[in-house]
Amino acid sequence: MSSTQVNINIVIYLINYLFTILIVDCATTYSQSFTNGVTPTSQCTAWITFAAGLTCTSYSSLRIYGSNDPTGITITDSYVVTAIAVALRANTTYSATSNGYTLIVGVCGSGYEITATGSLCTCTSGYTLRPCFGGSSWGGIMGTTCSAGTQTLSLDFS
Repeated sequence: MSSTQVNINIVIYLINYLFTILIVDCATTYSQSFTNGVTPTSQCTAWITFAAGLTCTSYSSLRIYGSNDPTGITITDSYVVTAIAVALRANTTYSATSNGYTLIVGVCGSGYEITATGSLCTCTSGYTLRPCFGGSSWGGIMGTTCSAGTQTLSLDFS
């Protein structure tokens, strides 16, 4: 093997290594337990911290899931996923359709929500997180999103 080939192999290895580090460092999860009829407080604080931490320049997937549906839904359009992360971090509104879901980020109550129901700040059944709503309609997974039963709500970005 020539020295040029060795150098090329080293460069390829380093690029792959750095790419792997960047992907791993960008993976982040919000996961909190919510209780029926209880206004979330620590969950809202964790949501604000989570959103502020969405600082990577690109994300390849997001997954909305919870104790009612541990598999949840996954969105793999990197443009849409990155735009959702930016909207959550910057507290701006965003809407897109991907993988058969209409995803919306926007204001609901006292904070921002992400929903895959196609309707912002409604009680539509589906996949919604709104931990800073300011009341007991904090969202829900695979079911009612207002006054939902006790459950865990989770959102992954990677």
